[in-house]
Amino acid sequence: MQNGARGLFDAAGAGHTILVPSAELAAALFDAVERMHVVAGHDLWPTPHIRDFGSWLRERYGERQRSDASLPRVLSDIEERELWRAVILESAAGVEFLEPAGAARSARRARRALFEYGIPAGSLAEYPTEETLAFINWNRGFEDRTRDLGCIASDQLLDATLPDSRNLVWIESPIWRPVARRWLQQHAIAMLQPAATRGPAYPRRVQAASLDAELAAIAEWAREGLRSTPDFRAWICIPDLNLRRANVVDAFDAVLAPQRFSLTAPETAAAYAVAGGTPLSRYAPVQAALDSLAATAGRLSFEAFSSLLRSPELQSSAADAAAAAALDLILRRHGPHEADLAEWIRIAESASRAKLPGPVAAIQRLTRFLRTIESVDGRHPFSRWASHWVGALEAGPWAHRSRWSSAEFQAAERFRELLATLATADASFGALTMVAAGRILARAARDTAFQPQTGIPPIWVTGQIIDPWLAYDGLWISGCSEDRWPPALDPIPLLPIRLQREYGVVAASADRQLQLAEDLQRRWRLRASMNVFSCADRTEGRPAAFSPLVSATSLPEDAASAMPPHWLVSAARAPRLESCADERAPPFAVPERMRGVATLRAQSRCAFRGFAETRLAAETPEKPVPGFNARERGEMLHHALEHIWSDLRSSARLQAMAPNALGELVREGVERAVVRQCRRRDPGLRWQRREVPRMAALLGKWLETELGREPFDVESLEQAVHTARYGGLEFDVRIDRIDRLRDGGRVLIDYKSGMAATDWRGDRPDNPQLPLYAVVQPHALVAVAYGKVNASECGFVAEAVRRGIFKPSSRPTTLEGMPDFGALVALWSQRIEKIAGEFAAGHAAVAPTLRACASCDLQTLCRVPAAFDDGGPPR
Repeated sequence: MQNGARGLFDAAGAGHTILVPSAELAAALFDAVERMHVVAGHDLWPTPHIRDFGSWLRERYGERQRSDASLPRVLSDIEERELWRAVILESAAGVEFLEPAGAARSARRARRALFEYGIPAGSLAEYPTEETLAFINWNRGFEDRTRDLGCIASDQLLDATLPDSRNLVWIESPIWRPVARRWLQQHAIAMLQPAATRGPAYPRRVQAASLDAELAAIAEWAREGLRSTPDFRAWICIPDLNLRRANVVDAFDAVLAPQRFSLTAPETAAAYAVAGGTPLSRYAPVQAALDSLAATAGRLSFEAFSSLLRSPELQSSAADAAAAAALDLILRRHGPHEADLAEWIRIAESASRAKLPGPVAAIQRLTRFLRTIESVDGRHPFSRWASHWVGALEAGPWAHRSRWSSAEFQAAERFRELLATLATADASFGALTMVAAGRILARAARDTAFQPQTGIPPIWVTGQIIDPWLAYDGLWISGCSEDRWPPALDPIPLLPIRLQREYGVVAASADRQLQLAEDLQRRWRLRASMNVFSCADRTEGRPAAFSPLVSATSLPEDAASAMPPHWLVSAARAPRLESCADERAPPFAVPERMRGVATLRAQSRCAFRGFAETRLAAETPEKPVPGFNARERGEMLHHALEHIWSDLRSSARLQAMAPNALGELVREGVERAVVRQCRRRDPGLRWQRREVPRMAALLGKWLETELGREPFDVESLEQAVHTARYGGLEFDVRIDRIDRLRDGGRVLIDYKSGMAATDWRGDRPDNPQLPLYAVVQPHALVAVAYGKVNASECGFVAEAVRRGIFKPSSRPTTLEGMPDFGALVALWSQRIEKIAGEFAAGHAAVAPTLRACASCDLQTLCRVPAAFDDGGPPR
């Protein structure tokens, strides 16, 4: 027969079955035959029968089973993985593995190698190492399992396949395993030799400054080839593709498919494809299906439910997505830390009825999904769960299948095929609970590689170091540094290395690796007239050295310098943009609303922060935590102290009250505060029971601090609302407490459940809260203070005109250099007028104070330099 593509075309036209050592090569050869028919002008042609050897063995065995029902069933890949996992877990060494799936993969690979290289299982006993003995026991357990099930593993198919009476043809390739090669030499009628170029080869080298620069150079080379040569086709080998797949896709998209970076561009085909695929579980419809099923398995954290609620698969329009996002914000403030899915739906429905104008479509779809799921309970075969789940998914996350892209539709279809495969394995899995079946499905989706079918484009990127067999216009092989080419030794785990070398396992021998690398280089030069070998610097400052196999003495001196990434070149060539700093917002006007002290505090720390938090409502969303969060504990503290001082009213009564009575008053105040808070968000009875004694002990400690003060009467509590007018703005102020001393002096107190410091001083105070309180209640004022109520320390942080107000040893403060408190209040009034006036005028410059950025999460909006994050100086 003829060599190369022509021989392949003739063999396919003659109706031969053409066997190939890998699925990737089979796809490439199939595409080559199809293209040759198109070039020949054919309108119709028989489908080429090109199969990778493993798939063909399954097909042949399936044909035998249809005529002989007594033959044992072949285990699917999923069944084999699960059986190996079960064998490992049940073994004596199983308890030692943190990740049994890794041990199962190694054991399965070792067993497959026994069959592929013809290694007698009995020979393992001659090497009684710990690893070998473990594998012998695991392999025996696996064989017992398959025998009990009446099945065989896929590695036994070659022994179970009868010689084919039809014409078999196979392609010559160095990656055939010895046993398969011997079988084909005995039973196939011919071997097809690979293609060879007709012209001389022009190899060259490229050294890149980094791994990313190497990818950019490869993509640029592919683009230039497509531009300069009609019907240009290239084969690109990136050996560590599995580790850098995302980087490879980004680099090639930037050059060959830049439209993919647009959020609005429709899905389009690219001139390249990356072989191997990604885990099926990463595709959106599959991920949504797995997340939905996992949500029914027990308690669900808020993060998991929030992700499910906002999942694009549950939204039919932008309005639906907006409603789900609005509900998510409500649940962040009022939802529990975790609940089961039914409880989450109940809470969400209640919140949407109370705070949103209409129902949330995502909740309605989740309700339908859950109702379908709950219609079946107990233990059932996988086939029952599979059919049940499909109906539930179509009622919920798959309700909008019409909006899927081609890739998403193919991924969902592959997921259905996965379910169908699992449904045929009832004998292996037996009756399962829904949770157990769901775990098997999740593992199967994670272990199944998937790639959407888009045909074989002109540029093919692979991670397999193989002979591409077909002729191409250009080949690029990356990773040709001295430490990576030839590839490092990679012996098969659990098998003795000496035994591997005896039976020809290439990756177990340095000599064989070298021979294979030299053979592949010879073959690559025959497959394309343009060969490029590249390597990249991996350590900054230390250039990578080329492998001696691709040294300058063996290649023409045509080494190319490293190219910068395409996107950097594009940025350098782009026109220079004019910079415009817009730091002025429209003036504050009705019907906009202020946030009182919070607005002035944010404006003082950074004008942009005041604008963003008040007028843009840009805030970091809360996240439910186990128990009560810091804000809720602060609110409960205020409510409890309000109840306590509403009863006490003076330090004299506090001094005179019996300890038991005082303790009862404190506990009553705490219980009332907890009940009040739980009307807004109830973290559960367990947390309520823990909070009452904790807060009661804290308040007992605080009241001991209050006993050391100068005698006082409580003049007013939090129910008093005071109106402030500054900078043309009017807003309400609620002061926690105002005390009157025996000499008529008044003290303003604001409770702080966290840390407290003198943060009200300076022209731009970090917190102008106490100054604002003072300017709205200046009469007879002698002190303002934070009441620091926390478990680490209770005390007062104050500005006071004389000593002894808060404890006998306390001293007067400097009053910021003012002669008396009245003058200080006047100074504070001027500062507040300035801050409020700047806010009202729309001043929104990014100008943070020294420590403002440490408590702000708006850096993605303001683009403040990173130096501010470390407490650097303000701009």
